[in-house]
Formats: sequence, structure tokens, C-alpha cells
Amino acid sequence: MTGALAAGRRLRATLLPMLALLPVPMPMPALALVLALWLGGVPASRAAPPPLPRLPALGLASDGVTVSGLSSGAYMAGQFEVAHAASLAGAALLAGGPYACSRGSLSTAMYQCSCPANPDAAQRLRNLIPGAGCSLLAPSVLAVFADGALQANQGAVDDIAQLARHRVWLFSGGQDKVVAPALVDAAEAFYRRHGVPPEQLHHTRVAAAGHGLPAPDAPVACRLTATPYLTRCPGQDAAGELLAWLYGSAPGAALAPPAAARAGSLPAGLQRFSQQPYRQAGVFDGLDDSGWLYRPAACAPGQGGAPCRLHVVFHGCGQGQSASGPGGRPIGAQFVAGAGYNRWAETNRIVLLYPQVRASTAARPGASYQLNPEGCWDFWGYTDPAESLGGPQRRFASRSAAQIRVVKAMVDALLLRPTPP
Repeated sequence: MTGALAAGRRLRATLLPMLALLPVPMPMPALALVLALWLGGVPASRAAPPPLPRLPALGLASDGVTVSGLSSGAYMAGQFEVAHAASLAGAALLAGGPYACSRGSLSTAMYQCSCPANPDAAQRLRNLIPGAGCSLLAPSVLAVFADGALQANQGAVDDIAQLARHRVWLFSGGQDKVVAPALVDAAEAFYRRHGVPPEQLHHTRVAAAGHGLPAPDAPVACRLTATPYLTRCPGQDAAGELLAWLYGSAPGAALAPPAAARAGSLPAGLQRFSQQPYRQAGVFDGLDDSGWLYRPAACAPGQGGAPCRLHVVFHGCGQGQSASGPGGRPIGAQFVAGAGYNRWAETNRIVLLYPQVRASTAARPGASYQLNPEGCWDFWGYTDPAESLGGPQRRFASRSAAQIRVVKAMVDALLLRPTPP
């Protein structure tokens, strides 16, 4: 502030002798400038908002960590689950295929592991060329690719045998043209292939559903595929169903009825936090500056009872807070407030972590691999510099992957026991 005043005085001393040269009557902009300078110098800028907090140490149950996600978030949930299989209890994949499906190739990710939700003219033309557009590989072929990725990442992921104790919930929509149901079938085959027992594996298939996460009061009709990819399918509440399945193995773990939704306002337990402390300096990870945490009232420090459990929710492409929605407006909190998780978490002592990816529309020269205009989670290697060198890369699906490393640091922070006052 002192520097600004001093600068204003110096500028005033320079301009005042020149006032006689100004036309009379003085134009309004010039008069406003002179008045501002005369009354105290350059106006002070608005005060910066207070910094966002770090994640709190909540002492959460270390054996109750699960993950879920839609689309690219489903792929990330599966990658995170395999990378840290020993410290997780299960995963739910909505419209997601098998582990490391893309093998580090953007074209494979776009045309074999998914298909663009809003294809441009070039993509539509490509789809007309046999073998050049979106295509589906047989689940047996995808299984070979997934096993190859596991072999390549040996030592960089946990023992795959740990999956045998996980609970897994899958969802596919019969009208989904972005991630076809056959890809979710391939994910199911992957889990069966690696020891998840049938009684711990559930696959919900909704023939009328498009590409989205079914949620009560969602803004998009069930059969459609449209931003913010929250769909209204009769009788479907994906968040409640998947949480009930993931936490249904423990005695007495059946979920309590959800809390009533409050329209028009963010839930009291939903708060933003800074993702910056968990990121590695100088490493491109594609993450946003902030994420969201939902903490039920029963999980606040000093509430007593058994430790609360943690569920990590990975948003899909176009669902992150900085992604563009209708009219170009940011999605903001539409996904974290409207996906349906918070109501179930409130009555069942489940803390929700919503990490966020930022859309990247302009990559630096020599780093074109960083392009990520829809704000997707990394399921093809856009955070890995080696991707720009060509050839199949699989590190994006390992413990050392930039995004997986950051989210694991967030999880560990929440599991820490609070420091006594």
C-alpha cells in the first residue's frame, strides 16, 4: 500500500504541471484520473482472498478406503486401485474399461477405449473410414493388453493378488456411445481374471442409459449424453448403490437412508481445499489448484465413535470445476454437489474426497502431450513426458504417475490422526 501511494505521488507530480495543456472542459476520463491521483494516489487493488486450507488430519479408517469414477474418472479409479491395491478395499467404475486400456496412446484412448462425446467434423469423417474411427476390440484382446501393462509395471504397482479381497461395482449404459458396454464387460473380465470372486463383483446394466452418472434430480434425461453427464434414470441412484456395495462386506455395514437434499445451496459439509501442498514442484500433473472435501458432521474431530471411512470420487471429462458447461460457464460445484454422494455420506460416516483436474487447452512447445481440453483424468499418458517420444507408455497407470501420486498423498493426509490440542 505504501508503495502504491508513493507511486501515485510521483505520477501526480509529473501530471499536475501538464494540466494546463488539457482541453477545457476536461474530458470525464481525464478528470477521473486526476481526481484519483489528487485524493491519494493509485487506488489500492482488492484484497486477495484468504488462502484455501490443507486437508485436515481426520484419523480415518485405513482399511475403509474405496474409489469410484465416471468415464476418464472410472479409468483413473481402476488405475489407482491396481497401483495401490494393498491399501484399498474396492472400486466402482461407471462407463470405464479395463486397466491401462490405452497403453499410453491418445488415439487408442480416443477410438478404442472410448469415443468422443462431441466429435468435430474431422472425427466424424474419420469414423466413416473403416478401421480409422471408433472401434471395439474383443475383451480377450484387451485382457492381453492389460496383462502386458501389469507386467511392464511390475514393481511399480501393488501385488495384483490383492484384488481378490476387493469389492467391485460396475455400471454400463445400453445407449452409451462414448464408452460402449463392451468395454465395461472387458473391465469385468479383467477383475474376474485377477481373482475377484463373483460374490464380490456386481455389474449394473441399464439398457436405456446414455453416458453419465445416474443421480436423483439430475438435469439430463437418462438416454442422453450431455454436460454435466449427470443423468436421471428411473430407480437409479448410482452413488447410493455403489457405496452400499463397496461397504456391504463388513458386519452391520448396510447403509442408512440418505439425508434429505437441499436445493439451491451447497451442503454444509462440502468445502474447498488447496491441492497445492500435495503436488510436486516442477512436475506437470494437470491438476487444478483446489479440490473438494465432504465431511459429515459425525466425522468432525471430537465426535467419537469408530473411525469414519474414506471414498475418493474421480469426476469424468467435462465434469471438473473448471470445465466449461452450457453457455461456456464453468461447471463449478455441479458435479460435487449434484452427483448424489454427499447425502449418503452424511448418514453413513463416509468422508468424500473430490480431487479436481484442470482443462489444458494450450500446451507449451515441445510438450504437446499435455493437451487436455476436456479436463480428463490421465488414462493415456498426457502427464508423462515420455509420451511425446512415441511408443507405448504405461507409467500413467503406476504408483509413480503424477496424478496417482498426488491423490495418494491426499488420502494419506486424511488418514493421519489429528494432533491433540
